[in-house]
Amino acid sequence: MKNRLKFFGTSLILLLTFTLAIQAQPVIHVNQIAFDLLGPKQAIVSFEGDFSGVKKFTLINASNQKISFSSNLKATGSVEDWFPGRQFYTADFSSFNKPGKYKVDLLFKGKHYTSVSFEIASQALAVNTLPSILNYYKKQRANTPQELEADKKMLLYGSDKRVDIHGGWGDASGDISKYFSHLAYANFMSPQQIPMVTWSMVNATEKIPGLLGKLKIKEDLQAEALWGADYIMRSLSDEGYFYMTVFSYFKPDASARRIVGLEANSVTTSDYQCAFREGGGMGIASLARISSWGKNGDYQAKEYLKAAEKAYAHLVVNNLKYADDGKENIIDDYCALMATTELWIATDSTYYRDEARKRASNLRGRMTDKGYFISDDKNRPFWHAADAGLPVVALVRYLDKEKENDYRTQTLEVIKKAIDGNLKVTQSVNNPFGYARQYFKFNGKVQDGFFIPHENETGWWWQGENARLSSLATASLLGGRLVYPKNSGWGVRRDIELYAEQQLSWILGGNPYSMCFMYGFGEKNVPYMASLFGHGSQKGGISNGVTGKDGNPDGSGIDFKTEAGGNEWRWTEQWIPHAAWFLQALTAIETVNEQRAIVIKEKPLFRVLALAENGGHHIAFTKAARPWLEEFAKKNHFAIDYIENTDKIDEAFLKQYKVVIQLDYPPYAWNPKAVSAFEDYINNGKGGWVGLHHATLLGEFDGYPMWNWFSGFMGDIRFDNYIADFASANVRVEDKLHPVMKGVSPSFKVDKEEWYTYNKSPRLNVKVLANVDESSYEPNSKLKMGDHPVVWINPKVKARNVYVFMGHSPDLLLNKDWKRLVSNSIMWAAGQGN
Repeated sequence: MKNRLKFFGTSLILLLTFTLAIQAQPVIHVNQIAFDLLGPKQAIVSFEGDFSGVKKFTLINASNQKISFSSNLKATGSVEDWFPGRQFYTADFSSFNKPGKYKVDLLFKGKHYTSVSFEIASQALAVNTLPSILNYYKKQRANTPQELEADKKMLLYGSDKRVDIHGGWGDASGDISKYFSHLAYANFMSPQQIPMVTWSMVNATEKIPGLLGKLKIKEDLQAEALWGADYIMRSLSDEGYFYMTVFSYFKPDASARRIVGLEANSVTTSDYQCAFREGGGMGIASLARISSWGKNGDYQAKEYLKAAEKAYAHLVVNNLKYADDGKENIIDDYCALMATTELWIATDSTYYRDEARKRASNLRGRMTDKGYFISDDKNRPFWHAADAGLPVVALVRYLDKEKENDYRTQTLEVIKKAIDGNLKVTQSVNNPFGYARQYFKFNGKVQDGFFIPHENETGWWWQGENARLSSLATASLLGGRLVYPKNSGWGVRRDIELYAEQQLSWILGGNPYSMCFMYGFGEKNVPYMASLFGHGSQKGGISNGVTGKDGNPDGSGIDFKTEAGGNEWRWTEQWIPHAAWFLQALTAIETVNEQRAIVIKEKPLFRVLALAENGGHHIAFTKAARPWLEEFAKKNHFAIDYIENTDKIDEAFLKQYKVVIQLDYPPYAWNPKAVSAFEDYINNGKGGWVGLHHATLLGEFDGYPMWNWFSGFMGDIRFDNYIADFASANVRVEDKLHPVMKGVSPSFKVDKEEWYTYNKSPRLNVKVLANVDESSYEPNSKLKMGDHPVVWINPKVKARNVYVFMGHSPDLLLNKDWKRLVSNSIMWAAGQGN
């Protein structure tokens, strides 16, 4: 007996020693997919016990195993409510911006501990995940033969009426029913489901077309959005309400499905009419927005808008009847705001403008000083397991259309309070992962916590909140750019960028369980969940995630289970709102990159300065020439700036410009500083020059002396006279091979011009490219030079330069040869021609 006790005691000591040894190993929790090159980048290290000896971490290049970056760990304490005694440390490598695949590495007691590998690259998170998210929805389509057959003749609960309601997406890997929303009976927890997915796809298609094109999924995402819109159309009843739910009853027989209202424990009713908060608002928003594409799915684009307007008109009258408690709350407000905003954008109607302003005002009235919204007409804080960021997203979308300053100012203040409130409550306790915390009401008392309370209005429903995290990431980025803009990686203040990144990283493996909730990615996924008709877990789908401790009614503590006697769905089930909100978060991130790409793409090849006469006899010509020049500049990817005097011109100013155009601006009354800078610009070839018409009005005018340098530049000439009554004439090209004359007719007629004469021909001092045939003057004129050049260049200066005399009448803008001559001149002077 003593020997047994001795053996047992020794074994127990060894077991405890082994257990402590396992617990005493550092664990690195990190986003297991990718970090955006310009965004925040962090890993969290957890350790049971004393870890104070470890000060540094390194980034190891996964391809060659070499150290690429090293920095200090930052102690961030513990979360006693989660894991008593466990310490956390932050490894921040946001400053590291070299693309590649990496691992975080720690050296502890002579042994290396290494994270899973992840990618760092420009747009890496979106590039890696967007195609799979799209594929996930394709796999969730309710389009198997059994579903299509049943859904084309769907029976309404409590009725013998059947309707065609095929299409849409199965809701979850554990439930292939189709929902606009559910939990309607609870009033304050209704999530936005199929309509939200559709709107998210439309939004991404519009906001990041460049990236979608690069990934070759733009057309597929458009098609998927139209698939969703077509389902919403079929869900619209003749009366004008949307059918809320097609319920499967979890039966393999598709013909058992019914259109229902759904209460707790799968109790079905005939209350299937959607209120604004029950998917109706987002259904309207999706149809109105997609109508602007001008694309047809199974319906014409104009039918989408007509249906949206019909549904809105119906809900304005009937919403309170469909709301289970007969009252509107915050979910009605933000869903109706989305509906009215999209209708306002689609129609530009003052009616929808006023309706949108009313809903925005309602949301403003719900904001508290602490930065959370009030859900009801009393004091219930707004919290939501899926759509917590939607009030701010709706307000931001409203501001896309709202231009009146008073309304904008009031709305921006609410957005600012919401973002400040979310940051403050999240940072109010030790929170190493930066998990988005929230306010809620429990047992009659307002409190804050990490997770939603398990005892709530539904009586039974609580689950992981990954959709909520992505929605708040989206809201913080979109709203933050309006109230806290910054020229940074994601366009917002650093702490807001980090808040958004931490929510997404939590979903992708940067959580205490090192579980990557996006299926098919990372090192560790939830188990596969099978479902009816092949709609089980799919790559790119996102599972519910982490919750408060099972059994804690207030949602305190922390929990994640892959087995729970049939209740594991709370953590492991894929759900279509998760991926939809993640798509919105990616879109919010990539909108900045999309705008940068547009700026880069549209960055002008060079700039041109047009010194334009703004008075006198030539004003009509300069006014006509400007839009043509601007269009020519746009087509040829250069920018053109206009000035009407020489006050700004100096050496530094001219340095910005590849070409100066004297658009009928005379060569006198220049600022002395401008004279010096211009002479240097031409003599030393610092840019090119194109002069038109009035640029050779050389002599003493308006009390100013002749600019002798300019006279020499133009061939040592002086203005003598002009045909005041105008004449048409033929211009003859002399040097057909010069780039300025490419495509110009050998001889072309100018219908109306006040042909200048000079004291002599400039020919001996310049290279003449064209002359005017004085014998073709109509009417004839006695003012003739004999040799009469009208287009020439001066090769004696370093600058490429062209003088074109014709430039008095706006009719020249109808002359294709003149336009070709001037456009060639600009491009050649800019060095773009031979």
